[in-house]
Amino acid sequence: MERIGLFGGTFDPVHTGHLAIAEQAADELRLDQVLFIPAADPPHKRKTWASYGQRVAMLEAALAGCARFSISLIEAELPAPSYTVDTLRELRQRLAGQFYFLLGADSLLELHLWHRFQDLLKLTKFIVISRPGIPLAAMRQAMERLPGPFLPDAAEMRWQRADGAEFVLLVNRLKEDISSSAIREQIRRGNEPVELNEHVREHVAKNSLYSL
Repeated sequence: MERIGLFGGTFDPVHTGHLAIAEQAADELRLDQVLFIPAADPPHKRKTWASYGQRVAMLEAALAGCARFSISLIEAELPAPSYTVDTLRELRQRLAGQFYFLLGADSLLELHLWHRFQDLLKLTKFIVISRPGIPLAAMRQAMERLPGPFLPDAAEMRWQRADGAEFVLLVNRLKEDISSSAIREQIRRGNEPVELNEHVREHVAKNSLYSL
């Protein structure tokens, strides 16, 4: 069965941190492919700075030549708002394989508040990416809030439930947390962020994205 990573986000803009996480997840979890899923109408975030089309274009520029990475436009095809559970249900209809949803540790802390989160646990396994400032104890408490029990392995790198639901902790290799909002601020100040690859930088400059 093909192992498919699902990487959702606004990608406003997509940066080298996103690509590094996808590479690491693909390598360590032996994923056959990673689908980047740009959010069309995220229910818990303010309006994006760049349009959906521009964010897709930046992803296309960033992922050019990456054989394992591709883009899914599924959220633009579904009714708004873009709830993750609806996206995953539709993907289940279109793709055969085992799903692994990439989830930041900060999002894990709020997963129990997500729309129909209990259904999510049946649709995909999760890869939880560590973030600076979020200790293992906080992630452990988040797991205890989910319907379980989710039992950890000895190193607390994997939590599993009897029905096969699973969370795998991925320790982020990046030493610094890269923020899309900080990148936008750099651009507004007239700087060229090193956290954008050259193709994305060219697209941002050509289309005057994020400038005042």
